[in-house]
Amino acid sequence: MKKLLYTLVFLLATGTLQAQEYMTIARARELALAKNEDIKIAETTIQKSKAEQKAARTNYLPSFSAIAYSLYLKDNYKRDMYLPTATPNLTTGKLDPNIMVNPSTGQPIIGADGNPIFNMYAYMPIDISLQGAYMAGVMVEQPLFTGGKIIAGNKMATIGVEMAEENLQLKKSNAIAEVDNAYWIYVSVQSKVKLAESSEYMLKNLLERVQNAYNAGLATRNDVLKVQVEYDKAILNLQKAKSGLAITRMSLCRVTGLAFDTQIVTDSIISIPADIALQLGNEKISNRPEYKLLEQKIFLEEQRIKTACAEFLPVAGISAGYIYTGGVKLNNEVNNQGNLGVMATLKIPLFSWGKGIQKISAAKTEKSIAEYEFQKNTDLMNLEVENAKLNLKDAVLKVQISETGLKQATENLKVSNDNYEVGRELLTDRLIAQTQWEKAYNEVIEAKTEFKLQETEYLRVTSKLNTVGN
Repeated sequence: MKKLLYTLVFLLATGTLQAQEYMTIARARELALAKNEDIKIAETTIQKSKAEQKAARTNYLPSFSAIAYSLYLKDNYKRDMYLPTATPNLTTGKLDPNIMVNPSTGQPIIGADGNPIFNMYAYMPIDISLQGAYMAGVMVEQPLFTGGKIIAGNKMATIGVEMAEENLQLKKSNAIAEVDNAYWIYVSVQSKVKLAESSEYMLKNLLERVQNAYNAGLATRNDVLKVQVEYDKAILNLQKAKSGLAITRMSLCRVTGLAFDTQIVTDSIISIPADIALQLGNEKISNRPEYKLLEQKIFLEEQRIKTACAEFLPVAGISAGYIYTGGVKLNNEVNNQGNLGVMATLKIPLFSWGKGIQKISAAKTEKSIAEYEFQKNTDLMNLEVENAKLNLKDAVLKVQISETGLKQATENLKVSNDNYEVGRELLTDRLIAQTQWEKAYNEVIEAKTEFKLQETEYLRVTSKLNTVGN
């Protein structure tokens, strides 16, 4: 029985450990980058772009192909032909036409069709059968000039790879920003839970003291009720804080890919760098993936203009091949023959009703749109950087002010508690002092959380988020 009990305790302890995750900001980022679906899509897109780039490069190389044709004609091609004859000339060694000559004039006799009449004709019947004729061969084709279309296509493929890589950096930056916000909000709510626990603990002790004083006749029933109301509020606030912690924990689990029931343990605290002012400045939006994507889009449109122009420029190429024909019968004799051939081609577009001009004009319009979008979004990104910088400065000042307020509220609570213990202060003033302390403490937590969120946003819009140390 005892052995079984130990086994159950061990299994429960193991299950608890498996359901826990010690989380730091570095660990949160690592999990988020591994889990994020947008990043996986962006990585797959890079693979696709690289494959398209390799495919575009093959357009420079010759292409090889095999061809085969088969033909069947039911009826043969028949024709009787009479061919003029010739006689050998022993003097010149050539053949002279065997033309009929008029003895009296010495001139050739012309027939009714206007052609000379020959003394003798050779009869040649033709009977061609294509019942089962075929042709097969291999071809190699090499483009020589395509108006720059191949070059532009390769540049477009290269730009596509670069844009895919920049898109991956953008997705990573967004994923880090998302998990950073979720992480620091979780840490913030953890601090609020501790604050609520401290408040509940202090009010519980105060309630016990007031209850004891009431039992001894040193306090009124109204004093007990006042503290009881505040204590009930503290219990409710603690419950709300724990509920908020559960929600923020599940939100952090979502972006990191953990199961929603995972218990996250973290000892992180929100601290403000002493040299934060030195970190501001020298912001360059040109390092942002969004900026590079807009810039590359313009380059892409430039290549599309060249592609549109190439469609209406001369195209030259050369091809060579070996063709073998068979199954052709000439006068019932089968003729099979193979032959090598080379062919050069040149295609010059002459007239297409203005189609080329309109295509080029449309491509130039697309480039103008890309340039307008670049200018518009560049201005917005500059404004975004300035806004993030000012918000970060405001957040730092807010932290400083709230920390000063907390010091004053802490000292005021200490003095108020001491005075209340010796009877020099009313219970109401003691409760007000604690309420002010809770408010000041909560403002510090809110201010520090706001600083971390604004810091993340500043790093994101200045493209420094991926280079920040964990």
